[in-house]
Amino acid sequence: MKKILLLFASVGLLTLSSCTVEDNSNQPDNDTIAEVFAVTGVNFIPDSQGNTSITVPLNPAIYNSDMVLVYRNAGYNGANPIWEPIPTSYNLAEGSLQYYFDFSINEVVIYLYTDFNPSFRPDFTRNQTFRVVVVPGYLSNKSSKALDTSDYNAVIAKYGIKESDIKQVKL
Repeated sequence: MKKILLLFASVGLLTLSSCTVEDNSNQPDNDTIAEVFAVTGVNFIPDSQGNTSITVPLNPAIYNSDMVLVYRNAGYNGANPIWEPIPTSYNLAEGSLQYYFDFSINEVVIYLYTDFNPSFRPDFTRNQTFRVVVVPGYLSNKSSKALDTSDYNAVIAKYGIKESDIKQVKL
């Protein structure tokens, strides 16, 4: 009787352990892949209250645990763009100028604050280019080595993002 029970247990164990689950889903894997959105031709024009900001929609929406980084093209070193992290501020002859941002699961809002008329500095307010990097929360805490998020090139290298992967956003 013990041999028959042992035989049934062995067969049952082999039958259950050979089950597999195949994920044939055609849904994109948005919870473990970092993304970059390029926003070009940004013009900061004050609204009726004097506020200057732009809104970048996030499509698809991100998760609450995701981390968002924003960089501004501050110029070029030869043919290579210089990406400065936001928030950042400048003390100019005209006064102070600051870029900062906030985000929700559906959008990123980039703000420009100045204590002078922003039209005096079109080099900071017209035809600006930004990169919005979304790092899924799943990935942001998976490394034992701290990532220098102030270095755009280090961030995209860390997450394997190629220039061809960057999504263009039209405002």
